[in-house]
Amino acid sequence: MKQALVILVVIHFSESLRAQGTIKQNGQFAQVRGHYRQIAGLDPKPASAKDVIDALKFPYDPVVGERRRSIKPVYLSEADTGKFRIPPVPSNSSTQTKADLAYLYALQQKRTSEEARTSLYMAKVYYNLRVTQTDSSYARYRKNLFHIGRSIGTWFNPDALPITAELMASVWRDASYFIWSFKFKYARVRPYVLDPRLKNLENTDWAAYPSGHAANSYVNAYIYAELAPEFTDVFLKDAYEMAHSREIIGVHFPTDSEASRIFAWQFVKMLFANERFLQDFANARQEWTIKAKEKLE
Repeated sequence: MKQALVILVVIHFSESLRAQGTIKQNGQFAQVRGHYRQIAGLDPKPASAKDVIDALKFPYDPVVGERRRSIKPVYLSEADTGKFRIPPVPSNSSTQTKADLAYLYALQQKRTSEEARTSLYMAKVYYNLRVTQTDSSYARYRKNLFHIGRSIGTWFNPDALPITAELMASVWRDASYFIWSFKFKYARVRPYVLDPRLKNLENTDWAAYPSGHAANSYVNAYIYAELAPEFTDVFLKDAYEMAHSREIIGVHFPTDSEASRIFAWQFVKMLFANERFLQDFANARQEWTIKAKEKLE
């Protein structure tokens, strides 16, 4: 069974090379579905020009801002910020935000202890861009880069795929730069600020829009789908679950999650137009091919 799976992986590698990847041709990745589609169809504009609730913004902390902005992109440039076309943040008084809040409240009413436990565990899955190899937490953060797709095989880990790990760490650095740029720009308050009925299970110290957890998870999913297209469904399911976990614990609006997915889609397409990224990606692809051959021997 394992040999058959490895053979399938090798076949898909060659097919993907001929097709020049799925990012450039697979439009299904860009589709909005489920409750995200329903909410996206509602009006994001203010319900009233004089509603004081629309003046609520997440306060900007210059110390945090400078620290976040000090980490520059590896592949893209700071000027690329203006190339993204994510939806503008819905106004606090808008029909769209009200639907967001209603959905989160309904979700909270049905939230089980197991869902809460799982979601809080996933809240700790991220990559620390300042971690070094000498830090005791280095191995844990490196492993987090492989959370999306963790079920596809025991070989899917940073020790077995060090080139891939380095690629994804660099990608995370790029994505984080732009994610934080948008968080500072839109300064969206967290949902529990607008609706006191919502009981958040995590305390957050920064703005909501877009969701960093969701965005980075979708970025990883789209890139891993290029490396192993046969597992695309697994990667996307894992990314969706990460995004949804942020809604379960009440710290992100559904529109945060969907904006993150749209950002990730645009971001990865930009990466695949970048020569330096393409070279690093080719090295990662070669690593996967070698790993597959090793399993056959």
